[in-house]
Amino acid sequence: MDKKKVVVIDGYHLLHKGYYGSLKRKKVAMNRDGVLINAVYVFVANVFQLVQSNEYHTVIVTFDVGKECWRKDIYPEYKATRKETPSDLIPQMQIVRDFLTAANIPWYEKVSFEGDDIMGTIARIAVKLGYQVDIVSNDKDTYQLVSDDVRIVSQQSKKCKQEIITAKEVFEKFGCKPCQIPDIKSLLGDQSDNIKGVRGMHYNTATKLISKYGCVENIYKNINDFPEEQRKKLENCREQVLMNKQITRILKNVDVGRINFKPLRINYVRFMGFLKREKMWAFTKMIEDKVQKQLAYREKRKAELEATS
Repeated sequence: MDKKKVVVIDGYHLLHKGYYGSLKRKKVAMNRDGVLINAVYVFVANVFQLVQSNEYHTVIVTFDVGKECWRKDIYPEYKATRKETPSDLIPQMQIVRDFLTAANIPWYEKVSFEGDDIMGTIARIAVKLGYQVDIVSNDKDTYQLVSDDVRIVSQQSKKCKQEIITAKEVFEKFGCKPCQIPDIKSLLGDQSDNIKGVRGMHYNTATKLISKYGCVENIYKNINDFPEEQRKKLENCREQVLMNKQITRILKNVDVGRINFKPLRINYVRFMGFLKREKMWAFTKMIEDKVQKQLAYREKRKAELEATS
């Protein structure tokens, strides 16, 4: 029997993709209050497309919360070189949460944790409950979550084809198993997250070391195997490398309360109310029939209850 599939969406990346991908349009969408909603439009379109695919038992969205994060407590320079979030994207972050709540689509976040940690936790629980999981994200950090029952669905740009990332693709791109991605990043560093690696360490060297020793901890347990010059380089960076491993590994045990894995039931009536409130007319015709069906069903149920009371 085929396993039911759950899709977990990286809300932060989908919002940013929508924001930057639609800024160059001649006409940029605004809501009733004159607030830019270009990212909201793309977000709603992508989520609705996944709902309409009927491929998934349920759809779940995760978010980052603010700037503070447990990784910064360990390494204050973490992501320090990132640009500030554009001021006209910030209000849209709340609007998409309002959309999800109105449509009855479950979403999760937790202060001091990144969306990746929430995704990792939900994916682990879903697999334990017997589901297969698709994670929709363009963040390559999430590749470490890939397993027999977890895939990453990625589309880096409009010009690129959608990619399904399994362990095979991870090995082709990183030269290691999914679970070893934090080890590779620990040695090489990650410029986008402002993480420093071992000075002069090349990609081929890093993959060979991880292939041989399995993880960075084992490299340091066997440090005497290395020629003096390489040993010194690794020793000088020991603290940094082991800290890198800690902060590049996605958590899978965050306490986010009870996860709603019930079959998805979109509330089209409240979804329509949200669309009208935000002046998102492009979607109203698409769900009009579904709204009428839900209203008719509610009237029928009300009449049945009144008849039996």
